Amino acid sequence: MKSFFGQFVRITHSPAVVVVAAVWMLVAGGQVSAAVFDDGWGTLKGQIVVAGDAPESPIENVDDHPDKAMCLVDGVVPPDDNLVIGEDGQLRDVFVMMVTKGKGENAPIHASYDEEADEDSDDVLAIDNVACRFVPHALYVRAGQSVKLKNSDTVGHNCHIITFTNEHNVNLPAGGDVDIVLENSHKTPGQVKCDIHKWMDGVILVRDNPYVAITDEEGNFEIQNVPEGEWEFQFWHKKGAYLKKLKVEGYKVSRKGIIDVNIEADGELDLGKMEVPGDSLNK
Repeated sequence: MKSFFGQFVRITHSPAVVVVAAVWMLVAGGQVSAAVFDDGWGTLKGQIVVAGDAPESPIENVDDHPDKAMCLVDGVVPPDDNLVIGEDGQLRDVFVMMVTKGKGENAPIHASYDEEADEDSDDVLAIDNVACRFVPHALYVRAGQSVKLKNSDTVGHNCHIITFTNEHNVNLPAGGDVDIVLENSHKTPGQVKCDIHKWMDGVILVRDNPYVAITDEEGNFEIQNVPEGEWEFQFWHKKGAYLKKLKVEGYKVSRKGIIDVNIEADGELDLGKMEVPGDSLNK
C-alpha cells in the first residue's frame, strides 16, 4: 500500500545455493533449501485490530528545531508514528514472525525468497526520509540484503540503525542515497533513528528466516510460500512488545505472543480478525 507514510516494503533475497555440496551446508546451518523439501507450501494471513481505547499518540517533539518547516504535514506538526491506528481500529506495524527456535530452526526456504529485484524497480528495499519521517516506519530485512538509505527531504538527515547484532550510522545529504548491507540476524526488531532530528524513529528486523510480515494500514498481513507443517508464529509491536494479550479465535497465545499454526499444502490459513487490547499498547 503506497500512501505517504505507508508500507513501501518490498523484499528481495540473496541468491539461492544450488550446488549439491551447498545443500549440506544449508541443512547444517539451520536452513533447508526448497530443493530438498518435497512437501507443499501454503499461505498465512490475518488482520489485527485494536479493541477498546488505546493511548493517544503525542505530537512529535519538533519544538523550534531549525528544520521545523520541512517536518510539517499539511502545515502542522504530525503525531508520533509509533502507534498508527485506522478509523476502524486497524493496527499498523505489527511484526508477524516465524519463531526460529525449535520447530522453525530447520524451516525450509522457498525458492521465491531467493529472487533478486532489479535495481531500478520499485521492489528494491529502501528506507526513505520524508518530511522528517522514516518511510516505511517498520521494515523487515533478510540478513545479507542490500538496503538503500534515501533522503527525499531538502535538509540533511542521518540514518542510525541499531540492532543487537548490527549498527550503521550514515549521513544523508538532501537528495542523497547510500546502499548498505545488514549482515547479522536477530530474533527481535531494533531501531532506526536520526540523531539530527531526535523525534525521528523507526523499527527494523534483520533475520535469516524469510517468513515475516508487517501489518499494513488496514491491519492486514500475508506470508506466502510457508512450508507445509506445524510452525510457531510470534506477534510483536513497538508499543506492545510481545502481544501476549492478542485474541486469536481458536488459538492460545503464549506469554511471548506466540501461536501454533498448521500450514497445509496449497492451502490458505486465514486467522481472521485478531484483537489486541488498546490499553496494552503503552510501552
